[in-house]
Amino acid sequence: MTGNTSSISQQVAARLTPYIGSFNAQMWIKSVARRDLGLAPEGLTAQHLPPLIDGLRPFLQTLMGRATADNLLQQIGREVH
Repeated sequence: MTGNTSSISQQVAARLTPYIGSFNAQMWIKSVARRDLGLAPEGLTAQHLPPLIDGLRPFLQTLMGRATADNLLQQIGREVH
């Protein structure tokens, strides 16, 4: 996205924050990035977005239900670049 200096992790966290809070959003992203991708959140790029979303899915489905979580993650997948 032209002119957007926010990292992938910041963009995803900003979209998760209204649902799970800023702290949880950042911690879940950090956890999935390290566990599934072997990266620090700052190292995430657009190519890491699909596995990041897949890694966040179980957490979010447990918290908000499958349909709501899937809708939110699809939206994140469309909007984050």
